[in-house]
Amino acid sequence: MIQVDRLAALQHGQEADFFAQLFQKDLRLTRQGRPFYLLEFRDRTRNIAATIWEGSTHEAACRDEWTVGHFYKLRGTFQETIHGGKIEIKRLRPVEASDHESGFDPATCQPSSEADPQELFDRLLDLVDQEIDTPELNSLVTTILETNRERIEALPGAVHHHHAYAGGFLEHIFSVAQNVMYLLNAYRGQHPSLRDPITRQLTIAGALLHDIGKLEELDGEVANTAYTAHGELIGHIVLGRDLVRDSARDLGIDLSTEWLLRLEHLVLSHQGTSANGSPKPPMTWEANLIYWADELDGNIFRLAKACEQQDDGAPFVPKSNPFRRRIYRGDLPSHPDKSS
Repeated sequence: MIQVDRLAALQHGQEADFFAQLFQKDLRLTRQGRPFYLLEFRDRTRNIAATIWEGSTHEAACRDEWTVGHFYKLRGTFQETIHGGKIEIKRLRPVEASDHESGFDPATCQPSSEADPQELFDRLLDLVDQEIDTPELNSLVTTILETNRERIEALPGAVHHHHAYAGGFLEHIFSVAQNVMYLLNAYRGQHPSLRDPITRQLTIAGALLHDIGKLEELDGEVANTAYTAHGELIGHIVLGRDLVRDSARDLGIDLSTEWLLRLEHLVLSHQGTSANGSPKPPMTWEANLIYWADELDGNIFRLAKACEQQDDGAPFVPKSNPFRRRIYRGDLPSHPDKSS
């Protein structure tokens, strides 16, 4: 039997057995109306595509049995194309307990954060204790985080857009918290409003809770690779506001409390505009700070990924990136010596 432990190790033209996670499965039509399934498999560092056509020996199994988020052992021939890696599937089955002896490890079959999620989570709890002095607000944030600790440590920041890997959610909210603390410290001397203790506490609480609705938006049953029905129909912004309000009610916090109203507002407004999904625009100091800090972290992540794509040594990244403009990453050829 051909044995390759990692999808990332496959070479062009190689036939191999390997383990991977099914990340996407979409039913599509050709221009002539012929149906086919477009699949995407992944391991920790590589994603590859596969196509299952109508009439294929795999068609029924793909339609009825192959489940997004599950792990499989595949045999196929790998090809490197201008659009990325592709695999021609010859065999596929769900992983079995005995596959662990052959090198299967779910941690190697999906991307994950380089940071230790347990350590990062503990640092966030320390931040709450150090910065949030209002007892009820401290209790609310701590309770929401600790109640959902296991899920938060495994959660990606998103399915596709940024921090789309296990532990990415923690990375993102930690970075947003660092961003807002920098903004608060940098501008508090110029603007008295930023010296208001409740503004600072709410801003830090908002950094930690602005995306908390993703706990219900992303489907843990398929390894957070797809959205739940609530995620599709309602979305993480409103789900997050509901989670904050329900948690406050469970803790006996007066729902008419002004700081709770302001906390709910910054969750609802953190994406800035209705075009981006926010029911309301940011209308308080803390809501604006969260919006700017969130945008900054997402854009820094997307810029880094854009500069890493198509790393062929060319000085410019093509326009096919989230910013839709060429990005200079350096290494221009040196100019000839005009004095020679």
